Amino acid sequence: MYVRSLTIEGLSDLPRFKAESLGREVVIHGPSPAASAVGDGLSLLFGALNESVLRDLIQRWGLIQAGEEVEIETTPLPIQASWADRMGAQALITDISKRRIRVAADIELDPLMAADLRAAAAGEPRLAVGLGTAPLVQVEVSAFFAASWDVLSISVQTVVIGGERFPSQGPERAPWLTRLLQRLGERYASHDESGLHAERTLAAMISRAPTEHEAYNRWVSLVGSCAGTVRPAKRESGAILLAENRPIARLGFGMVEKIHVATTATLSGADVLWLGQPDPWGSQLTAADDAPLEQLWTIAVGGDVNPADTTHPRSVLHFGVSEE
Repeated sequence: MYVRSLTIEGLSDLPRFKAESLGREVVIHGPSPAASAVGDGLSLLFGALNESVLRDLIQRWGLIQAGEEVEIETTPLPIQASWADRMGAQALITDISKRRIRVAADIELDPLMAADLRAAAAGEPRLAVGLGTAPLVQVEVSAFFAASWDVLSISVQTVVIGGERFPSQGPERAPWLTRLLQRLGERYASHDESGLHAERTLAAMISRAPTEHEAYNRWVSLVGSCAGTVRPAKRESGAILLAENRPIARLGFGMVEKIHVATTATLSGADVLWLGQPDPWGSQLTAADDAPLEQLWTIAVGGDVNPADTTHPRSVLHFGVSEE
């Protein structure tokens, strides 16, 4: 799957943003606060569908620090998050009287997800009608800060499939739609350079699950093309990544960063990745036949999408090897 269009409203660094006709590589012009806010909106969209993504976003916003807790209520999608700090959230919002952020997107499903929906259409005739044109899902989410600024209510406002609107909240939401939204949330990741990359790689290496070990083999092939033999190793304090049996730090910061990005891209299970920095892999993460990602979002000087330009929607098509 990948995001074909994105609309964001209500962030102080990005009051209004719209980009259409997005392809496999989305390069945001920056760096700037507005460019980073595009990533905030993208993470908020998928955070409404995935508790882990929402928790990471709240930490990214600085509302919690490492080691602090955030309480997230789910049913099973996230509906509310709360934390201790009452000061930081006000700086995020354009209009502090409304305290609301809105994000909407068109999401193109991959063939397997579309096939699962067609199977569910046997008991939902309108779904069959919606899937008759293209496997495109329109999702809109809304996030609302409480007056105390330490609670965020989040909800899926609308879901439209091929022009057919379906109930998106509460008991009226069909089980097949809940499963679809959860799967969409699982297919997104935001790269965090401080993440536990060695631990994730070690877990994939020793996993009995075929899909996880296949992802590990893909990681080995990818990083080996530029860094030689790289492998995880267990140590008392956790795990470490070794290149030619030496800590990867010996390769230099640039190569370490490149290996970490490859770890997120191959081992997170994501189709869509917010990187938030220039792509160190030069399109290999999306354009190759065995590329791990469907879509990569980066920030770079001279990027195709300028978030400061509010005169008209951005329309950017980059599909790598095969255009659609």
